[in-house]
Formats: sequence, structure tokens, C-alpha cells
Amino acid sequence: MNRTRSAFIGAISSQVFTIVAILINLVTTPFILHHLNSSIYGLSIIIFQITTYLGMFDFGLTAGVERFLAGTRGDSEEEKGKIQQIISTSFVVYALMGLLVVVVGSIFAPFVGDFFKVPVNFSDDVQTIVVVLSILVGLQFLLRAVSGIFFAHQRQFLSNTLSFILNISNIIFTVFFVYLGYELWSFVYAQILVFLFNTMLTLFFFRKHYGYIKFKIADFQMSLLKDMFSYGFYLFIIGIAVQIVFQTDRVIIGSIVSLSAVSIYALTSKLPEMASQLIWKITDNSFPGMVELSKQTETSPFLIVHNKLMKLTISLSTSAFWIICAITAPFITLWVGKDYFAGQNFIFMISYLYLIQLTFIHVSSMCLNGAGIARQLSLMSILEAVINLGLSIYLAKTMGLIGVLIGTISAGLLTSFWYVPYLTSKFMKISVKSYIFSLLKPILFCSVFDGVVYVLFRGFFTKINNWIEFVLYSGIFSLLILIPLVWYNKDMLNDIRQKLIRKSAA
Repeated sequence: MNRTRSAFIGAISSQVFTIVAILINLVTTPFILHHLNSSIYGLSIIIFQITTYLGMFDFGLTAGVERFLAGTRGDSEEEKGKIQQIISTSFVVYALMGLLVVVVGSIFAPFVGDFFKVPVNFSDDVQTIVVVLSILVGLQFLLRAVSGIFFAHQRQFLSNTLSFILNISNIIFTVFFVYLGYELWSFVYAQILVFLFNTMLTLFFFRKHYGYIKFKIADFQMSLLKDMFSYGFYLFIIGIAVQIVFQTDRVIIGSIVSLSAVSIYALTSKLPEMASQLIWKITDNSFPGMVELSKQTETSPFLIVHNKLMKLTISLSTSAFWIICAITAPFITLWVGKDYFAGQNFIFMISYLYLIQLTFIHVSSMCLNGAGIARQLSLMSILEAVINLGLSIYLAKTMGLIGVLIGTISAGLLTSFWYVPYLTSKFMKISVKSYIFSLLKPILFCSVFDGVVYVLFRGFFTKINNWIEFVLYSGIFSLLILIPLVWYNKDMLNDIRQKLIRKSAA
């Protein structure tokens, strides 16, 4: 299978698997909430956010490994030797990093209960859970040495299939343990089983496709490690900043407002977050290809792919914005109950953040990272994180959930929202004006029509009382909203249709 076809199939499978996972998650969440309460659910979100932070203690090595593997894909003995050096070098370092994670997590665990005002009857469990999950994250570091090669070498269907199986398994295991009454521990037991399952699957397929690779300490290359870190470390800084900007909101809410407020924030944000992740996967699946294009002396192919991705993702996000602003209130009410809805103003703001402001810069950031331009992005990301943290903490104390959201949006507007377009224009040697116009064009094109449809339909969504009415009104509304999207991307959609026809005929 050639690389283009592999990437195309990988992109399609990624979207299909993500949609299925989203649907299963939506179905199971009310069951989990019914057997727990809002405080326990909010606490579980915070605990796994802490372990996410611990999982970032690779200092950017994962990004460096994937980029170097993406640039080393030949079948010659020399290329195979380079691949073995990359994986052996990363394996040694991952082992040390995993140990560091366990130590840091164990030191931090005793303070979690007091910091988040955890109920007394859960304080001991929370401390133990953080230690257990720290050990689990440390062990997962070792798997990164082998799992990243599937994505880097554009075996994206395999990579996506493994991720899908593990995600579904995690949901199923969690529901099972919640049903048995293990409460907070349900999420932990599910993670342990998924890790074991992940280990077996990853090692099986790694041996199947890369059986020639042997882990040898003798293949450790300090110069190679420095090169991988020189690229990956800046992405690590960006990753830390991203976590502070977009995920620390829950931590701030849990420590300043309440654990129940974390649940309200997370559940009301569910649709815009899921929609953005689904749309961003279109871009993310193109990362290995952008790495290859960036190595060419001619920049026009890079620019063409960038613009195509930008056109599609921005128009998709704009349509999704209007759909989610209309359907979220009745959806949350029918799904988990109106007590978990943060309000229509919150929906407008969170949808704008994920589907307009973040998508506005997501494509360009990915392309710049693929080209190895991460240092400048990391410096601006640090500034954004600092501003965001200060504003969010201050506004959370005075305005609650909305204050945290205002802090996040304001920090982005002051930093990356203008800097990423500037940096992208400079790299691709185009004017900032033409870059901005390419972004605003799909937003304005879709919004003129979609905004009118929203105004006409919003009254219907306030009268929905059951799922049949919700599906009927949402279906009609979404079909109308998608008209400008389909028209604007008709050439690209036709190309995709032709590729599907050729694939089915092959």
C-alpha cells in the first residue's frame, strides 16, 4: 500500500473510529453519573488530569522520536539501523523518565486531598489512587518507545484501530466496575486492564512489522538523543502550556469553586470538545506527510496542503459552532439533566473557544511543528499559559465558571491568536493579509447563511421535550447548516468521493 493511500485510509478510519467512540461515550455517561454523584465524577476528572500532567514528563522525547522516525522510513539496512538506534535510545531514556514519574506522583499524592478539598471519606482512596496511577503512567512510558512508530510510518489504520480498541475497552471496563459499585476505583481498575491489553497488542504488532529491531543498550546514541530533544523539548513546552491553558480550567474550578462545578463544566463542554477533536484529527493525521513536505526545497507543496487543510477544517468548525450552540441546551437536559447545564452564554463562549479560536491556529501550528519550527511557538505558549493562569484564577474567584472561560479566551487573543498567523505567513513567504483572508473567508461564507438559520430555529429548541423531537429538529437544522459547508468544499469532497470509488473498485 503506497503512502498516500495509507494516509487516506488512516484519515477515514480515524474519523469513523472517533465518531463511534464519541457515541459510546455519550451513551454510557448518564449510566456512570446515575451510579455515582457529581462530586465523585468531578473528582475522577481532576485525578486523571493530574496523571495527564505526569504523562507529559517525557520532556518532548515522544515528539522528537516520532519526527525522526517519520523521516526514517526506508527498507535499506542503513535505514533499519537508524530506526533501531532511535528506538533503543528512546527506550533507555523512557525507563528513567518512567521512574521519575513514579517518584513525583508518589510525593504529590498526600497533598491532593487537601488541595481539592476532597471529602474525608475519599481522602485515603485518592492518595492511593494517585500513587497507583503514577506507577501505571511510568510503565506506559516504556510502551512509547515502540508504539509511536506505527503513526510515524503512516500505518495509521493500525494505529487508529489500536487506539479505538483501547478507548472502547476503557469505557466498557469503567461501566462494568461502576456497576459493581467500586465508585472512584472503577476508573483505576479500568485503566489497569487497558494497560495490560495495550501492552499485549502493541508488542504483538511491533514484532509482526518490525521484528528485526532488537533493544540494545549498545545502540544508545547520546548525539541522537540530543537531536531528538532539541526538537521535542520545545514541543514539550508547548504541550505543558496547552495543558495549562485548556485543561487546568478543571483543576482551578475544583480547587476554587467546587467538585460538582467540575462536572458541570466538563459535561457542558462535551459537545464542543468532541467536535473539535474530531475535526482536528483531519489535520493531525497529516503530520507525518507535513514532515516530509517540509524537507523539500520547494515550499509550494507545503503551502498547498496547508491551505487545503485550513479551508476544510475552518469551514467544518464554523458549521459545527452553529449546530452546537443550538442543540446543546436540550441535549444536556435530555442526556444528564438540566442541573448539569452551565448556561447558553457558556455554550457560546466554549464553542467559540474550541471551534473558532483554537481551530483558527490548529492547522498552522501542526504544519509549523512538522517543519521543525517549535522554538518560537513554545516561547509564545509559555506567555499565553502564564497570562491564562493568572486571569483564570482571578476571574474564577469573582465570576465562577464563566470567569475561567473568559481568562482562557483572553489569554489566547493576546498571544497565539495573532502570533501563529504571523509566524506561518513568514515561513510560507506569504502576506499576513492573504493568510487572514484565507481564514476569514470560510468563516464568513458559512456564518452568513448559518446565522440566519440559527435565528429561525432557536425557538424550536427551547420546546423540545423528548429524544424524538430532538433528533427531528436537530437533523433538519444540521442539514440546512451543512449546505454552505458542502458547497464551499465541493471540489475537495468530489476528490474524496473519487478516491473512495477507486478504492472500492481495487
